[in-house]
Amino acid sequence: MTNAADLVDRIVAGVLEQLQAPAAAASSNPPTAPDQGIAIQDAVITAALLETLGIVAGPVVFAAKAIVTPSAVDFLSTRKIAWTRSNCGASPTNAASAKWSVLISRSTPAVESALDAVGRQPGVHWQRELVGCHREAARRAVGALCRGECDGAIAFTGKPEALACYANRSPQVRVAAVDTTDRVKRAKRTMGANLFAIDPGEQSVFALRSLLREIVAGDKPAAPADWSE
Repeated sequence: MTNAADLVDRIVAGVLEQLQAPAAAASSNPPTAPDQGIAIQDAVITAALLETLGIVAGPVVFAAKAIVTPSAVDFLSTRKIAWTRSNCGASPTNAASAKWSVLISRSTPAVESALDAVGRQPGVHWQRELVGCHREAARRAVGALCRGECDGAIAFTGKPEALACYANRSPQVRVAAVDTTDRVKRAKRTMGANLFAIDPGEQSVFALRSLLREIVAGDKPAAPADWSE
């Protein structure tokens, strides 16, 4: 015969089992943000973390100041998983909806890989076009900007300075030859550059991805208030 103490123990055990089941399920799955996607609040995002959480689809929402490592970016890119940050401010992963034209007169495998990776980020919109030389790239970029076909342009060329010289003849175009993210930031801050010329010859995939993310981050290119043509 079952005594009262045994019965109570069984009831308590059953209740605890029911309470622990949802908690265990939650620990094996990443949290979600309603209508936004999978929210991950970790400070450092790595491919190992994403794999452990079982991320197979997006969108994925990281904390505003989370560090997203290159391995995590590759993990998301190869699986075509869209991602963004929880804040609404401009950032390389939450670019403004500017339209970009990409002119390529010098291509490398790193260029194609970087364009593919960054082009899959939310808010990044661009059209690619192969051109014959830096002069043609300058003409095409200037024409697209002046006609309003794009808000900004990026040219991959072996002669970025020469391209800048050709394109800067138009008062509506502000060109900067860049090879680091610091140069990109300075060109955006001081002149509101709307055409960036890049020599991809010695640039790695990682470096090109960083350049592209910095270029498309933030609002549409605009000349500073004190700028005069």
